Amino acid sequence: MESRTILIGSGTARTGEAVIAAFIEAGYRVATTSRDRDALQATLGRIPQGDGVLAIEADLTEPHDAAQAVEEACAAFGSLDAATLLSGSFDQREVADTTLADLQHQIEANLYTTYNLVRAALPVMLDQGHGHIITIAGGSGLDPAPGRALFGASKAAVITFTKGVARDYKQRGIVPTCLVAGAIATAEAREYLDAEDFHNAVTLDEFANALIFLASPEASGFAGSILELYAREVD
Repeated sequence: MESRTILIGSGTARTGEAVIAAFIEAGYRVATTSRDRDALQATLGRIPQGDGVLAIEADLTEPHDAAQAVEEACAAFGSLDAATLLSGSFDQREVADTTLADLQHQIEANLYTTYNLVRAALPVMLDQGHGHIITIAGGSGLDPAPGRALFGASKAAVITFTKGVARDYKQRGIVPTCLVAGAIATAEAREYLDAEDFHNAVTLDEFANALIFLASPEASGFAGSILELYAREVD
């Protein structure tokens, strides 16, 4: 495969190490961001890598930082073929126990960051004539469990935003998709999932492989698609 570049926002997320490693193994040049440069360097230090990895200190709640991250990735690798954002914020409380500030935080952490990264990547991708954008939502974005109204609302906005981007740029080489993931079997998930639920959860390999497919030319027919990844959780 011709070498491709992906920008992975929030490489220090719980899934970050596995996702970065999988893209490197798949032959991608990887630029990845974090607000904490030391934590990002520690994550990358645990991954076998060559010269095709770039660490970028950036706060994606800030449009300037998102634009700078895209600029640095393009300066280092010459193109930007795909972009995704791994982290966000999770809140599980009944609505009466929350405030408007709590809702604002969910929107800022989950929707604003997604918008900022997509908004920064689009001009480059449009100039190239191609680009894959993979947004990530949780199952609560489609069907919120009790206590997840705020989180679900913010992720539902991400889903709708993704479809809107696809319709804005159809037939212009942009392939936006949204991966709706259920529980993911991270190391941290062992602390709050029982053994059966952990077994049923999406594995890190399954999550990373789904992203690799959606970032690839083979996913060109999926523009605007909302793909659900629930592994063995399905009822």
